Amino acid sequence: MDEEDYLREQKAEHIKYHGDEYDAFLVGGSKAGAIHSDKLSEIDGYKYYNCWLLSGNFEDYYNYCKYIIHTAHPKKILLHISTSEIAQFDREAKGDIYEIPAVMSGNSKVAEVTKFLFKNLSVSWDTITKKEDSYPIEKTGERNLTKYYAYYRDHKDTTTYYDYLMKAQVDPYLPRLINGTKDKTDLVNSNISYLKKIKQLCDKNKVELNVFLGSLFIGEMVGYEGNSFYNWLTQMVEITGGLWCFNNYNDLVYNPFNYYNARHYYYEMGDLMIDRMSGKQTGHDDFGIYLTPDNIASEIATRRAKTDEIREYYKKTGTIPLRDYDDISNITRDSRYLNN
Repeated sequence: MDEEDYLREQKAEHIKYHGDEYDAFLVGGSKAGAIHSDKLSEIDGYKYYNCWLLSGNFEDYYNYCKYIIHTAHPKKILLHISTSEIAQFDREAKGDIYEIPAVMSGNSKVAEVTKFLFKNLSVSWDTITKKEDSYPIEKTGERNLTKYYAYYRDHKDTTTYYDYLMKAQVDPYLPRLINGTKDKTDLVNSNISYLKKIKQLCDKNKVELNVFLGSLFIGEMVGYEGNSFYNWLTQMVEITGGLWCFNNYNDLVYNPFNYYNARHYYYEMGDLMIDRMSGKQTGHDDFGIYLTPDNIASEIATRRAKTDEIREYYKKTGTIPLRDYDDISNITRDSRYLNN
């Protein structure tokens, strides 16, 4: 499998033919690609498959959860929320590779293959002959981050790293610190409706459902902070009864070297999230918080106060506070992947 191809179809085909080899499935967007399936077993002892998708959204999450349950009959689904779901409900308008594949929809497989082969003959032939560099995803579903670690290895200056990998993505978010975030009530309602459907589906089929929010770099975080996000987060906590939120203010999110671009974290951050969820002592107690109906209001108050601090920093400097490569908050500095 290669993420540059029709990943949604490849994932569905793998589940169809190998789904019974797994006890549990991780479902999420591209952020979730940096979570190791074998590491997830430390939470509950289950064997996991990582079913991450490019540009994840709740419509896809529901469709894949339904397909997984009816095809693989798992014991558990772990749903990873990227927070970017609050920006768009579905992604099919982005292109053909974001559509639900025929193996899941029941549409003609022949018609699907024909469409992809002849829609753009040049791209199709390059794909078939593999002329471009290929970064195949791992057997158990994880994203291949080789090219990102390679850049990191050769660029350890904070300004260079941030400017090349993140600045263009972060800059559009920063004015929201002054202007506020747009009302996303309609998107929140759609997402919540589908989360309820996922929970009902799991309950009906006696499949355990756990939900968590993945880590966000501070430059992306500030683009979502506002009433719509807080309302969404509150409702997700109410529906699930409790969830881990690693999209919170903590030392690690200020260090760009923990992320391979402004919207995605490295393997080490994924490992740390699993360690926190499995109850291990990590030395990073402020990384992530388990939210319940009892503490969600206080967490939102904390977030508002922290966002106000960053807003004042932005007014004075025109940017956001960052930690550098040598700071203790850089947990990827000694990554084994930097030596490959």
